This record gives sequence, C-alpha cells and structure tokens, in this order.
Amino acid sequence: MIKHPLTLTRIKQTAGTLMLVASLALVQACGSDNKNESRTEDALEKTGDAISADTKDATAEAREDLKETGDKAEAKSDEAAADFRRERDEAVAKMNVQKDKLDAKIDELKAKADKQSDKAKAETDRQREKLEEQRKELGEDIDHAKNATADAWQDVKSGFKQAGREIGDAFDKAGDKLKRDND
Repeated sequence: MIKHPLTLTRIKQTAGTLMLVASLALVQACGSDNKNESRTEDALEKTGDAISADTKDATAEAREDLKETGDKAEAKSDEAAADFRRERDEAVAKMNVQKDKLDAKIDELKAKADKQSDKAKAETDRQREKLEEQRKELGEDIDHAKNATADAWQDVKSGFKQAGREIGDAFDKAGDKLKRDND
C-alpha cells in the first residue's frame, strides 16, 4: 500500500492538534482547581475579616451601651442620694419644730404648775415629765436622723411616724389638762 504523503502529514497534524488540545485541557483543569482553592481561601479570609469587623463593631456598641447604662445608673443613684438627703433634712427640720413645740409646752406646764393647787400641780408635773421624756427621745431621734444612711432611712422613718403619733397624743392630753385646769 502506498501511502499518500499528504494523508500522513494530515494525520500527524491532527494527532498533534489533539495532543495539544488534551494538554491544554489538563493544564486548565489543574489551574482551575488551584483557582477554586484560592477562591475558597479568599472567601474564608474575607468572611473571617467580616466577622472580625462585626465583632469589633458589636463590642464597641456593647461598650458604649454599657457606658450609657452606667452613666444612667450613676445619675439615678445621684438623684436618689439627693432625694434621700432632701427628705432626711426635711424630716429633721420638722422634728426640730416638734421639739420646739415640746419645749414651749413644757415651759407652759412649768408656769401653770406654780399657780396650781397641790393636787392639780401633781398632775401637771406628771404630764410635764412625760413630755420631757418624749422630748429626750425626740432629741435622740433627731441625732439618728442626722446620721442615717440611705439604706437605714426607711426604718428610721417608720420609727419617726410612731414617735410622732405618741407626741401628738401627749400634746392632746397636756392640752386637755391645761384647759380643764383653766376652767
């Protein structure tokens, strides 16, 4: 068989072209894997960077929120402390007024006792002694109030209310006694 020189050349060219195409396909396939791996690494890196940035932002926001909350709590605490001091000072002022009234009533009973009969004087002296005891207790209460802490203030206040009722009752009794003696 005689082979045609053109056909043999053509077969060689076709075979070469096929080999070239196959090698290019293999090179591209290998290069493609590297690119996919590189893209995955890039995506992971970008995701990590994004998470880091989000974490930093969230942490900064949380710190700012915490600072604001702390500032608000401090302001509330300052306000509560100011309210406590104001309330305590008002209570002490009222107790001092009450003490002054007790002193005036005691002085009035002393003056009345000097002008009374022995029987009436004994009763007036008894009333005066009760008021003097309450005056002493009120002085102690005033000292407690002046030195009361915010934590103890509620207990101190409830004690003042009870003492105030007792002093009011004593005033009423002493006042009634003075009216009866004057009549």
